Amino acid sequence: MIVLVALVPFLVLILVGMTVTVPFVAVGPGATADTLGKYEGKPVITVSGHAVRKPSGELMLTTVSLNDGLNLFEALGFWLSGDHQIAPREEYFPPTQTRKQTDEASREQFVGSEASATVAALQYLSIPTAPGVDSVQVKGPSDGKLQPQDVITAVDGKRITAVADIAADVSAHAPGSTVTLTVAREGATIRVPIVLGARSDDRSKGMLGIEVGPVPADSKLDIGFDVQDIGGPSAGLMLALGLVDMLGPTDLAGGKTIAGTGEISEDGTVSPIGGITHKLLGARRKGATVFLVPDQNCAEAKTDVPKGLELVRVKSLTDAVSSLALVRAGKPAPAC
Repeated sequence: MIVLVALVPFLVLILVGMTVTVPFVAVGPGATADTLGKYEGKPVITVSGHAVRKPSGELMLTTVSLNDGLNLFEALGFWLSGDHQIAPREEYFPPTQTRKQTDEASREQFVGSEASATVAALQYLSIPTAPGVDSVQVKGPSDGKLQPQDVITAVDGKRITAVADIAADVSAHAPGSTVTLTVAREGATIRVPIVLGARSDDRSKGMLGIEVGPVPADSKLDIGFDVQDIGGPSAGLMLALGLVDMLGPTDLAGGKTIAGTGEISEDGTVSPIGGITHKLLGARRKGATVFLVPDQNCAEAKTDVPKGLELVRVKSLTDAVSSLALVRAGKPAPAC
């Protein structure tokens, strides 16, 4: 009887450890994807309407993994693994948002990084851009009518010369009114009538339900990305490098496995990201020997560098391309 009574607290502890969810997440090395190759069987970057080189080597984007909904024993197991960090859940999933809202916001950031990477790469390669469609809001006024990378040349016959012209001309119309856009798509010019919705910040003004920005001026040039389950903005640098490698004259990787991370703006500036040490570990496990680190992440990156991985400091897309030239030549590149 005494033995059975003594076992009760132990059994309760086991039950609690297996069933009660703790308010923490396990953060560790995540998936990687070669921007010059395929991810889950599909090309990461597709290009049509422009000559494309077949590069050698890999330009690998890196991610972190987030394990949520952990019980006590799972959290303890990740902590004991040595390659995961246990962090408060609210640092990654704000209490004011549902998990679905957080995931949707993360995915929107990734789509934004694709657009910024495209513009940065085109500008680096001196390929002309024009005002157009970055993305189309699902179930918005333009859904099924406009497409990403449509070049918008006129609104109701008025010529568009800058990205800001599109919002200004559309906002002059009331919700429910119809505007006709002149659009260049795949080498053809079409006219697309759209019934406007209402702007969220001013219900008296109309909106198209699209994100606008610079897109390839040649409407025959179509650039696509297919990495469906990755979120956040940190893949921007590697997506831009993948495009520069495919569309430009130079083999950037030179047969090596190059990894990296960093948010990128349309002008090519590289900004810091989170989880750098986890990304270093994930990249090295996949065979990377060089890692492109945003300048402001260098101090943290140096605290835990996997053996055999060279850290290269970058501040811009131009920096990254120049540093890779040094790596290919066997010369020292700017280091963290």
